Amino acid sequence: MLALPSSKLLLLPDGKSTDVKEELLFGQIVTEQEIVDVSRDLFESGFYNQAVVEAFKALDLFIKKKAKLPKLSGTPLMNQAFSPSNPALAWSDRLSTSEEDEHKGYHFLFSGSFTGIRNPCSHEINWISDHSTALDAILVAQHLLRKAKAAAIVTTT
Repeated sequence: MLALPSSKLLLLPDGKSTDVKEELLFGQIVTEQEIVDVSRDLFESGFYNQAVVEAFKALDLFIKKKAKLPKLSGTPLMNQAFSPSNPALAWSDRLSTSEEDEHKGYHFLFSGSFTGIRNPCSHEINWISDHSTALDAILVAQHLLRKAKAAAIVTTT
């Protein structure tokens, strides 16, 4: 049996809390529908850790489909999809140093966010237990989702 913490919305704000402001802010700045659909209700109910996990699951699913890598997930998926040497998805032809640096950097960001954010949230109970940290993590997932949407499918010839 899974025991979830009680909803933090059941607590009345004390006037000093920023929870209510953060929940309103969520609706204003988290706008990618794939993330909103899976994490808004959890976030607003105070299930911050689970809201982060679901945001990263949405990111994972989007990349898996776009890169056509259905058997991979998490960090291995990110390493394959955004591989510096043989990517499935890219933002440029990586011909200039800046284009190459952008690709390498985002490869690390995608891979690192799954290792450093998604994995601890998935494997630990309440790894993220406050609204502010959760919102930050969800915004990382949203930024990466937007970058993934902007990436082109790399065709090998």
